[in-house]
This record gives sequence, C-alpha cells and structure tokens, in this order.
Amino acid sequence: MAILKALYRLGSLVVTTFTSASRISQNMNYPAFTDGEWWLESVGERCRLRQTLQVQQWHTVLAVLEPTGTLPARSLLFLDYQGQPLQQIAVAPNSGGLAFEELVCAMLHPDQRRLNLPAGTPCRTTERLAGLSELERDWEGSRDDDDFARLLARCDEHRGILYDAVRDSFACQVLPETLAVVLGEAAERDAATTLCVGNNGVRLCMTAPWSSPRWQESHCHLAHNGALVSLDMSKMSSLWRLRKPGDGQVVTALEALDARGNWLWTLSAGEDEQQWRGLLRDSVMG
Repeated sequence: MAILKALYRLGSLVVTTFTSASRISQNMNYPAFTDGEWWLESVGERCRLRQTLQVQQWHTVLAVLEPTGTLPARSLLFLDYQGQPLQQIAVAPNSGGLAFEELVCAMLHPDQRRLNLPAGTPCRTTERLAGLSELERDWEGSRDDDDFARLLARCDEHRGILYDAVRDSFACQVLPETLAVVLGEAAERDAATTLCVGNNGVRLCMTAPWSSPRWQESHCHLAHNGALVSLDMSKMSSLWRLRKPGDGQVVTALEALDARGNWLWTLSAGEDEQQWRGLLRDSVMG
C-alpha cells in the first residue's frame, strides 16, 4: 500500500467511504502518511473531520483510468480481504496535483513490493459474560474507547448483548424513528452534531451543522460544505441511547445497530454537550 503514502501528491480528491448501511463522499486533501500514523484530521468553521485507517484491512487497490460502470475515471478503489469496497478516491478536476497516470505507473508497477504494514489485531477470545452488576460497574468505571472495547470483547463483540445487559443504567432502547426526528430538529436549530460511521478499514467522525434531511425512499441524505452523507435507514434494526465515557466526561449518544447487532453509526454532540442533551430531551421517542 505504498500508494497510500503518495496520495497527498494528487492534490484535491473526492473521497467516498462505503459501509454496510451508508455512503459518505467529501472533497479533501490527504496528508503525507507515516508508519504508525494512519489518520488525518481537518478543522473548518463549525466543522471537523477525523478519519482513522485500519491499514491491516486494506488488501487490494484497483486503478481506474477510464470510466467503468459507476467508477469514475482517474480513481482508486481500495478493497478488503473479502473483496468489499472500503474507500474510493478520485482526482478532482483541475486539482493541480501530480498526474494520476504518473502515480499509477510509479506505484502500481507489477514488481511493487508490499509494505510491512502493522500486523492485524489478534482475535479476542470470548470471556464468560459477567453478571449484570459487574458489567455495570465496569462500564461506569470505563474511561475511554479502549475500556469500552474490552467490555465489548467480553460480549463477543455483540453490542446488542452488551447494551441489553446494562439496559436502563447506561443504555436505553428508543424508537428507530427517533434518529430522523433528532436530525431534523438539529437542522432546525442550526445545531452541530457528530456522526461516526465506518467499515473494517476506515472510521470517520464528522462534526457539522448538517442540512435538513432529504429523503429518497429509505435513504436519508445529509450535506455540509461539500460532504454528502447517505444513511440507509432500512438497515437499522434498533436504536440505543447510551451514556458512555469520553473526554473526561460522560457523553450521551444515539447508536444504530443492524438486525445482527452490528454497529452502523453513532450520532452524538457537536459543539456543546448540554445543547445536545436538550435536543435529545425534546426529540427522543420512547
């Protein structure tokens, strides 16, 4: 994946991230990545983006020189080990960066050797699910995402099982329709919210005062300053209101799961936690 380190040379890019229930497109410039620092962050007026790459999941890259089906010309499509798309990167018109064809010739030569990327995370062994009081105590004592990941591992990565185990104390299931109501109310109040989505190889967290939701059948479309988000609400089976540790305080979030209990996306506070809680108070449907 030496090509990942060279993306900054292409100038302005149109980056599309694919997940099982969403699609996110945005105009951006990639930084010059270094080993062990596979993330980027950009901040604008009332908006913020943080993208983290799990490069051990990035297996194959396809270079598209001419339009092919839905793939635009002068683009790269990155796939995981199962052949599922992780991210598509296309050169924006008049980007002023290095010629795409030059990069392809330099980086996708048949004799190219694979970089020594970080090894994959070892599979966690499933521990016995602790009693309710123990899970609640450990949840309350957790301080960051790593602590939360350990809690999740004890439930064999099934978020639905974990949330059901701490139901009422730290997790409360709400009507799936709540998400659309919250997004609409946030747009009405011009309130920024943070939307996190991801797949095996990419995790995106975007904070912005999103546009009013636009609907196309089951798809909810949001936009802000060139970023376009499409959420397939038909894939959402349950929606949970969570109280989780974060940044030295307890934060409240809405988290959507599919029918198998897998994570789809998370919606949380943008600029002000208290403003967000007020928004939830006025919008959440039990």
